[in-house]
Amino acid sequence: MSGSRPPVQESPGDSPTTIDVFRLHRQPGSLLELSFELPAPGDLHVAMARVPEGSPIEMDVSVESVVEGIWVSGTADVDVVAECSRCLDSVEWSQMVPIEQMFRYPATDARGALIEEPQDDDEEIPEVVADTIDMHGPLRDAVVLSLPLAPLCSPDCQGICPTCGERVELDGDPHDHPVSDPRWSALEQLLTESPPPTPEER
Repeated sequence: MSGSRPPVQESPGDSPTTIDVFRLHRQPGSLLELSFELPAPGDLHVAMARVPEGSPIEMDVSVESVVEGIWVSGTADVDVVAECSRCLDSVEWSQMVPIEQMFRYPATDARGALIEEPQDDDEEIPEVVADTIDMHGPLRDAVVLSLPLAPLCSPDCQGICPTCGERVELDGDPHDHPVSDPRWSALEQLLTESPPPTPEER
């Protein structure tokens, strides 16, 4: 990770991606400010870029109790490993990914018993389960959407020569492969051949 940061703690839950929200007591306006580190899950990737599984992710989040549930906002600092889409060289960088997610309280009846409510699949909202929230889904969605589909080692990368397969360097010698017209090949051969010896040379 780039830059100096304050020490982080382990995930404040039973698993690396869960957060215990019991301390909020379902009181709207109650707030937790958390900084913690978790190992990257294995599904943070697109075709040519990924967050290596197990690499440290530094989370800084605000966890707020609202009427409908728990609102989480903050950032995740991740290390990315990728391949340049033009030259296929390895490239690495760190980036900060914003995260926002609502977790709804499960529906209950007048006696406090849990009930199931129909929910539109297009608006699926994760639930608070046993006073914990799981950040795996929101983290995955935010990170994957932030990864480039065609990463570059530099904006002016010229890629690989289709003729010889070598990388084309901007600051090197001109990279070209002259192609001769086959119709002139016989003439070129005559010009490169040694002339026949003269009578004096025989």
